[in-house]
Amino acid sequence: MSKAYTTFKIHPGIGIARLGNTEDDFYLCPEQLGALPIACDELGREKVDANGDLVRVSQFKDANDLSKIKKQAARFKIFAYSGKEGEEGEEITIGGTYDFIYETPVMAPTLVRGKVTDIDWTVHVANKKASWYEFKETDGMHGYGPKHPLRNPKVDKPDQRRQLIIDPGPLTVNLKNNRGEFAKFGSEPKKKDNSKYKKVSYPQTFPPSDIKPHKIESLGSLIVNEQDKHCRLIVLGGNGNSGSTKTPVITSFVNNNGWFDDISDGPVTATIHFSFKQKYYDGDKEKTKTVNSTMDVQVPAWVIVGYPRYAPQMQDMITMDEKMYDLFVREHAYDPQVFGVAPFDEASNSPQTAAEWETWRNDAEYNPDYYPKFYKEIWTMLHRPDSYKYSYDFDFFAGSDPHNRGTGGNLSEEALSQVPKNGEDPYFRMRQFVYMIMRQHDEMNEYVVTSDQWPTNAKPRLMPMLCGNNPLSNTSPEKFLAMTQTQLFFLKQWMKGKFVNECEEWNDGDANCTNPWANPPTTGIGIDRGVLSNVLGGAFCPGGEISWIVDNPAIYSEPYRIKHATYLAGALSIPKPIADKDGSNAPNLAEGMEPGDMTKFIGIPWQADFHECTTQDVDVTYRGWNNIYLDSDGDPAEQDIAYNVPWWPAHRPIVVSEGPNSPQVYWASGIPPNNAGDLQMVQAWKDLGFLLATGEGINTAFYQQERNNDALGDPVTPGNRVLGQSIGESTEEDNN
Repeated sequence: MSKAYTTFKIHPGIGIARLGNTEDDFYLCPEQLGALPIACDELGREKVDANGDLVRVSQFKDANDLSKIKKQAARFKIFAYSGKEGEEGEEITIGGTYDFIYETPVMAPTLVRGKVTDIDWTVHVANKKASWYEFKETDGMHGYGPKHPLRNPKVDKPDQRRQLIIDPGPLTVNLKNNRGEFAKFGSEPKKKDNSKYKKVSYPQTFPPSDIKPHKIESLGSLIVNEQDKHCRLIVLGGNGNSGSTKTPVITSFVNNNGWFDDISDGPVTATIHFSFKQKYYDGDKEKTKTVNSTMDVQVPAWVIVGYPRYAPQMQDMITMDEKMYDLFVREHAYDPQVFGVAPFDEASNSPQTAAEWETWRNDAEYNPDYYPKFYKEIWTMLHRPDSYKYSYDFDFFAGSDPHNRGTGGNLSEEALSQVPKNGEDPYFRMRQFVYMIMRQHDEMNEYVVTSDQWPTNAKPRLMPMLCGNNPLSNTSPEKFLAMTQTQLFFLKQWMKGKFVNECEEWNDGDANCTNPWANPPTTGIGIDRGVLSNVLGGAFCPGGEISWIVDNPAIYSEPYRIKHATYLAGALSIPKPIADKDGSNAPNLAEGMEPGDMTKFIGIPWQADFHECTTQDVDVTYRGWNNIYLDSDGDPAEQDIAYNVPWWPAHRPIVVSEGPNSPQVYWASGIPPNNAGDLQMVQAWKDLGFLLATGEGINTAFYQQERNNDALGDPVTPGNRVLGQSIGESTEEDNN
């Protein structure tokens, strides 16, 4: 029976919702790399055009109010898998028949063929930021020391500490009761009296109602819809509200005591209702009856609520999909043709026991005979930086745009896509140049190429030229961003000429062959990866939607699945120093993640860190990268070598323009790059503009729209620049 019943999985494994402050207008999360979100109706049913293609969102605000941002909904589906080798699964339908396990208190589990009648979807989101440790760069990445400071340190009693968690409790919806809200005092609208919500028995915790400037009385809502007989869940996040229990003041880009915001995350589970015909005997007569039962979906999911994606089509240098794929390849034997033990097949890379896993991890390596696909695995990396010129003003005095793209340039698609043929490889030197300027993992603290093989003394800057996980301090520094180890492996194979141009090899004449993500995914894993391809995969200081916790293999039950912990109602875990005082629940990654555990590392309120993640003066004076004590022996050296480096221009634009003939202006014009500006961003985030792409390929450009000038004032054009001057400069280091 264990091989015969259907396995049900929720997809995506990790869904992404985004904040917005409209009342009920929203769109669906994109499921393809660099794609626009999906338009939908008021129940979250996707819209299609006359050709059956998805309708994409091109306006991100209320048409009548530029201070109202639409929310992005995370959409979840359930796929059925019968266990056949290589099976891609299919989304289940209401009325569809599948093999279920039926059990009762008095009989052993039995395999039955049942018909789906409904689905109970249960979601539990929470916000643990105010109850968590302070963020201090990479400190805590491998556990927190006993003296690591806490946010809100004066709240040191376990019962009071739990009150810092925003926890509305779990919420269940289905086709019969298809709406609910993660609201203070209850979840379901009451119809018979004037009170807003029906009370629930769960011991909720919410911030005080008088926090300023915005109170938080909800973390979002749920909707269930049926489309083409598919029963789907829609998860909507919070309203973008942030508030303080004190006079609102922001003193840090990431840790602000007394503050709360309505970012959240948590588990998504489901129970399938089904019916089947059961035979029984009445005397000697055989009869049948309809039996109604339920079965829990065996593979659940997670939802994360992030900030608005102001440049939805602009791709990150490292996406969250690429970040996780790299981890799963190296730690979970996810793709043995890329990384594993010879002969790099499934049979040789399927460890089961702990001892087998230890042996596999010791012996596994990258496959020297793997040929990456140019457009899927190489060009997708190389073309991305070019789009950043529409959100970041490259310093022309420091070498201009380092990504010399175009005919004859260092990043010429035509040249770099040419596979060696007939023993001739005219573009080897060009590929070698590109690979040699790609920052390796032992060069995260280096600004320029370090290789002795470089032909001249004038060595170029290493790429990518973006901030790393810790450019702020010289304790465990990671000054600059490096591509993942798997991405660097792909690039090395490509540099050697061991790659495939799929357009020439397999798809000649296919107009979409240069974009492997041109069509919406139809498989569960395709949806898993597509959703995460539009989430920031680095750097993490503390990060975008989520932080460096994603690098820890312990938080996953399987690739692209967060491990769920068990917990008691109203007793979510709190930091160990406080929990130990009365034996309360402290976090334990081995047991899994609780509601709020994925987003608790991010800055509070989120607007502060988001505002300041523009550029950073990165100190590269010392090569040893350890604590610097200049006063201990009269060391006369000064830390005077610093470079202004951007954080993540694909998420937080710095300078933008509104058209091909329009001047560049500051995206956050009128909001100063300091703590006062952080506080202003608590209100101003909803008035900022969105960047929309026009054109295709090398002609793609990104221009701002929907900026609320009435609220923010007219945008400001950068003034005349002088050598060494930077724009939109971050003050994170000053606040550290």
